[in-house]
Amino acid sequence: MKKTLLKALLAAGLLVPAVSSANEKNLMVVVTSGDSMTQLMSMVLSTQSKKQGANVDILFCGKAADLVVKGSEEVKFKPKGMSPQMLLNNLIKDGANVEVCPPYLPNTNKTKADLISGVKVAKPPMVAKKLLDDDTKILSY
Repeated sequence: MKKTLLKALLAAGLLVPAVSSANEKNLMVVVTSGDSMTQLMSMVLSTQSKKQGANVDILFCGKAADLVVKGSEEVKFKPKGMSPQMLLNNLIKDGANVEVCPPYLPNTNKTKADLISGVKVAKPPMVAKKLLDDDTKILSY
């Protein structure tokens, strides 16, 4: 009787973390492409994931990081006339965590003041922790 009860409690204890983590939706989107249409699609899927309850983290590196600079070239796409910047700004307003790779600023002669509001410089240990989390899905563009 005691062994059966112990096994039942142990099994229940093992199921609790699985159930609670299954409810957590985390998405890490790494954007490196300088192609505006690719950037748009990354923002579209990030937006849809956010609307479906995911915690969204977006990391911009390389040519894609130009997107988070104030006054960057804005390309609008059919059919809705949306640009990657428009969707990115909405994601920031909706609580997405948006970061730029640390090498970007010093290697493009830009500073934090050049970034649009809501964009931070990534901290590699924190990004790595998110990437390695079992509950995180990773998309790369």
